[in-house]
Amino acid sequence: MPGNVLTPGADAVRQTFADAMGVELAEITAGIPLGRPGDPRDIAEAVAYLVSDRAQWVTGVSLNVDGGELPAI
Repeated sequence: MPGNVLTPGADAVRQTFADAMGVELAEITAGIPLGRPGDPRDIAEAVAYLVSDRAQWVTGVSLNVDGGELPAI
């Protein structure tokens, strides 16, 4: 499940959900544990790490870059 990232497509989907539920857009993103939707830079930083030498020993992981929306078990 993707995180709640600010992009034109996701912004339109969030607005559609808000309109359908009759709530303000801010209420749609209020439940994000880190307190804000993601920015494309948040994703880019994770990708930059994974393709860098700093991640040379990282194997077989799922890296959730979602502001805490997906509960960790």
